[in-house]
This record gives sequence, structure tokens and C-alpha cells, in this order.
Amino acid sequence: MADYTTTIEPVTIDAPAARVWQVLTELEKYPDWNPFTVKVDSTLKIGDPVVLTIPRGGKMTTQTMILEILDPPKKIAWRLPKMIHKKLFTAYRVQTITEIDSDSCIYETSDTFSGWIAGRIYKLTANYVMENLTATGAALKNEAEKTVA
Repeated sequence: MADYTTTIEPVTIDAPAARVWQVLTELEKYPDWNPFTVKVDSTLKIGDPVVLTIPRGGKMTTQTMILEILDPPKKIAWRLPKMIHKKLFTAYRVQTITEIDSDSCIYETSDTFSGWIAGRIYKLTANYVMENLTATGAALKNEAEKTVA
């Protein structure tokens, strides 16, 4: 089984890594800045659900993930729970922040699909995912930078 990964170009953000982390983890403020994930509900405790609300096709859809990594202010990652069996399909999103210096950092994010039907799902959604992850990176940059300007 192959993995299928969508990765955006790294985004340089002229704000401290701690500020970018704050924006990523202030879940109640997602509707104010995030065009792809307009609402997130989670305790941000490892193993707990992360419920994402995503606009798609003129409707809002929800997707429940499980928080796997919370490493402030460097990395947050969640995974789609098993669908029937993890060999059928799973999705994994990771977001990383790498400090350049005290006033700037690099944001990266990717979605990886795995499992027997991952290739089909990737083929159907890769462009949509790439466009929206890219838009999220730009929106995160804008939100983090406007508060430090």
C-alpha cells in the first residue's frame, strides 16, 4: 500500500513561533481567520477527538479526527479514526512550525492518505486539499503577522 501526501510550500511568517502556535491552538477563533476549517472543537488532549467543520460544496461538513501529537510550539497532528479497518483508509494531518529567529518562523502542513482506497480518495480530493491547505497557510500568516505589526 502506498501513501499519498499533499504538502504545501513552506510559508515564512514574520511573527514569533509562539504567536503562530497561539493562532493554531486558539480553536474558538478559527471562524475569524481559517477559510478551510471554519470551526474546531477539541480539548487538545492527546487521544481526544478533534471535530473539524469544513465548508464543501456549499454545505458545512464535519469530520472527527483524533489528536496524536501536541508539541508546543512546534507540531500538532491528528488522524482520521479507523474506517472499518486502518488498512482500508486513514488520513493524517500534521502542521509544523520551525523557528527561524525570535521574530519569524516557517509553517508547513501536509495531509497523508493511506490504505487500500487511499489512491482513489487522493485522486478525487488532492487538488481540493492542496488549494485549501495553501489558503490556510496564507490565512495563518496574515492572522499571526497582523497582531505583531
